[in-house]
Amino acid sequence: MSTSQNLQTILEGFKKDQLPDIEARAEKGDAQAQFTLGVLYANGRGVKPNPGKAVEWLSSAAKQDIGEAMTLLGWMYANGHGVASSASKARKYFQEAARRGDSDAKCSLAELLIEGAHPGTPAVSEALGLYENAANQGHPKAQYMLGKLLSEGNLVAEDTEAAFQWLTLAVMNGSEPAQRELQMLTARLDQAEVEAYKKSMMERMKASH
Repeated sequence: MSTSQNLQTILEGFKKDQLPDIEARAEKGDAQAQFTLGVLYANGRGVKPNPGKAVEWLSSAAKQDIGEAMTLLGWMYANGHGVASSASKARKYFQEAARRGDSDAKCSLAELLIEGAHPGTPAVSEALGLYENAANQGHPKAQYMLGKLLSEGNLVAEDTEAAFQWLTLAVMNGSEPAQRELQMLTARLDQAEVEAYKKSMMERMKASH
């Protein structure tokens, strides 16, 4: 489960009468309760929104190896939410969470690496690897970004077949930007190419099951 999916589960399942127990467990050092409390303060669910307190509780959870807390802290540092904006601290937290397998962290780290990068640089190669890793975990945004990069052919070598397949997967996973990108890509291809790409994709999907 990615961080965003975990957040959704926490927020949808939270009931206000659970708050005293969550607070008590967090104060006693329960890492998952600390993470949950940080999420509640970050989103103003059951408590008044307080980004500063969110960062405090998430930091406590991160120190106890909660990867999702690291990803959320990365987002907060990247956006200056409750803390001074810091790309270096955001990158540090994303790297730690990515090492623990979080697909959201991999995608966010790739975004930081690719911003302002030039073709053929190590940053682009690392970002591409992170996007591909997260995409293989079923992350819709990573699938979209990977497809977009391969379709455009600016930072990486153009590969319209791979782009078509990743964008199609992203669309299947609900990505609206991928739908627009796929339409633009399909308009550049002739019908024979589209049919060949669809056939190849179906064969790969069958082989993986």
